[in-house]
Amino acid sequence: MNLMNAHLPEDLIWEILLWLPGRLLLLLRTVCRSWNSFISSHEFVMHHHQRSTQPRLVYCSLESEGMDIMQCSVSSLLYNQLQPTRIDPLQIKYKSIQGSCNGLLCLCEGLPYKNLTLFNPCTRWVSLIVPFKYPHGDDRHPVFCGLGYDALRNKYKFVTCSKISGGLGSRAIVCTLEANPSWKTVDHPMFPYFTWCHSGTFVSGTLNWIAHDPSKNHDPFRVLEYFILTFELITESFGRLRLPKNNHTHPGFFGRLRNHTHRGFHEDVPSLHVLKNFLSVCFHPAYDNTAAYTIWIMKEYGVEKSWTIVLRIPFNGRIITPGNWLEPLYMSEDYILLAYGEFYRGKLLVYNFRKREVVHPMIDISSDSLSIYPLSKFSYGKFFHVYHESLVSYFP
Repeated sequence: MNLMNAHLPEDLIWEILLWLPGRLLLLLRTVCRSWNSFISSHEFVMHHHQRSTQPRLVYCSLESEGMDIMQCSVSSLLYNQLQPTRIDPLQIKYKSIQGSCNGLLCLCEGLPYKNLTLFNPCTRWVSLIVPFKYPHGDDRHPVFCGLGYDALRNKYKFVTCSKISGGLGSRAIVCTLEANPSWKTVDHPMFPYFTWCHSGTFVSGTLNWIAHDPSKNHDPFRVLEYFILTFELITESFGRLRLPKNNHTHPGFFGRLRNHTHRGFHEDVPSLHVLKNFLSVCFHPAYDNTAAYTIWIMKEYGVEKSWTIVLRIPFNGRIITPGNWLEPLYMSEDYILLAYGEFYRGKLLVYNFRKREVVHPMIDISSDSLSIYPLSKFSYGKFFHVYHESLVSYFP
């Protein structure tokens, strides 16, 4: 069977295939050589990922024997709340998720990192293992890292920064993931920075982290000035963006004291995300019953004046209280939010903005075990990622 001999025009077949789930397309590739070539082409793969309507949630967990990576359907969590959402292990042991991009997960092993691997949960494709190389033998724990895509060169790159021995500054290294991976050191005159989010947020060809300058952290009465540390994948250069001005955040002296307690160390630090394909920041309020979580998006990346509030989540009795914290994971087109945090009834919640309604989705972890209060103690918040099903499964 040949696409050119089909009864439908090829451009119409293209449009039809673009809307199909990735798992179905894997089956269609076996129809014939021309379909396999068509569906496997780089142009089709990238267009399909941009159209993908199959978001999946993945996270590191101890719910199975040994640390594993679990996944489930985001759509089921948002819209099928009367039935438990099935969570399945990917059977990838003892690796942490340190970034995601174009449907690929970046998996690292060991700490300090010993190696990294790219994995596509949809196709089950796994890249070759790339040994980690630290400049000058410096294998200190990484300060921050992230996986991104260089659209100009059609390459995936892993970026990480580690402290120089002796603690006198930091350095960044970039690994270009290809048949023969290459490592290089990237200098940045504005280092050192202290970053609060370990794994970078990839959007618009850049990686992004919440950061502040530790040299300005000595005055206990001074409010920390957070900003966004950026890394441009094409130019391999660092920069910075200002956060939007927001009320009910950065509570000054008393908030700083609370940040240094065991229970709430990260409590008042804003967090970065990608929501509706925009760079997003969530401000965590101080201990104030009149406050609310506020979520902003940058409508035009790099333009600080384009920051816009899209959501305010007020405190709601026992479900969302001033003692909680919240990490947005995904926002649908109709403004239903999936978030992770420490809540009374578990670690996942769904917030319907139009209905002002908070729901905790039910989770089915195994065939004979139903958890109404999901993810109570077996998950790690910083390792949560939402990816869209993709057919990307090779080094360009």
